[in-house]
Amino acid sequence: MLQVKNTANKLQVLDGRKYHANSKIAYLMPEDADEADRIQKQHMVLKYNLQGNFKAHLREELEEGIVVLDSGCGPAAWTFDMAKEFPNSKFHGVDITLNEFLKGDKPDNCEFQVANISEHIPYPDNTFDYIYQRLLIMGLTHDGWDNTLKEMFRVLKPGGYIELHEPNFYKLSNTGPFVEKLHDKISDMLRSRQIPPDISLHLEDRTSNAGFFVKQVIMTSMAVNHENKAGELLWQDYRHAYMNIRPIMAMQNHDWEDIESYKLHIDACGEEAKEKKTCLNWHTCVAQKPSQ
Repeated sequence: MLQVKNTANKLQVLDGRKYHANSKIAYLMPEDADEADRIQKQHMVLKYNLQGNFKAHLREELEEGIVVLDSGCGPAAWTFDMAKEFPNSKFHGVDITLNEFLKGDKPDNCEFQVANISEHIPYPDNTFDYIYQRLLIMGLTHDGWDNTLKEMFRVLKPGGYIELHEPNFYKLSNTGPFVEKLHDKISDMLRSRQIPPDISLHLEDRTSNAGFFVKQVIMTSMAVNHENKAGELLWQDYRHAYMNIRPIMAMQNHDWEDIESYKLHIDACGEEAKEKKTCLNWHTCVAQKPSQ
């Protein structure tokens, strides 16, 4: 049974797109159908590049039936995919807003709640066997990461696992001046908002400091706009994401207030990535809560 609890969310409209305007919410991407559609497509690109939906050694447990949380689930592409693959398991999703994707059929073994995970994950202690979270690099401050991991530790059962996925947007491999300028600007913007742009490099330390035992640390190099179809699709997602965040970027970088100038720069990044064979380094951290 799909269950949804909704709470009011303060939004601001910039260039016709809706963005969070609540000071307690750090998430920078828009909240609308276009962004939800982008994330749905992104899921398939990541699934291909990562050769599956998860890295934790839990396939047998998932097939038998466990309780899973998708933390910061967004439009729930991962949640729905996993729920269909593992019908004996129960999947819960939590996000700051659950609006655009709540249409059509949903797997019966899914349930959703609206909450700010950096403040509180709305479940009792020791609820979940497995917690999955990815791509909150533009959604959690330094304190937000610490609070979220503390909440994960609380709601995870002893012996349960968490799995975190974040890209290294701070520094890509094989870059040129166009890509470097873009990532320097966004890193500066994130730092100004107390959001760590290099969080992918510190997942192991942060999870360990939160009390977890780190079991796996994996780095996957993903081609951007070269090598194969996956590289092309990753670039399309990359471009789409940066177009979606442009109104926020332009608030601190006035030379990108003009959308045409910004598009030219983004397109130059794509050509540069193809020529220099740029790669995005994707970091995965799997950790376990102590059994005692």
